[in-house]
Amino acid sequence: MKKFEIHTITESAGFGSMKEKLNGRVEQFLNEKGNAGYEIVSVSFTYYEGAELIAFIILCR
Repeated sequence: MKKFEIHTITESAGFGSMKEKLNGRVEQFLNEKGNAGYEIVSVSFTYYEGAELIAFIILCR
């Protein structure tokens, strides 16, 4: 039976650099989890009130 995990990573910053900073953090997180044997099910991004960019990540093992 697969065990699913949901993670969120947020970034608040100036609009231009917010995407780049969050992409870097998400990439590092996914590399760590992938090396630990997790399967990446889904990664999606959304803005919250224009002030935060949020990554929703679903993993399974």
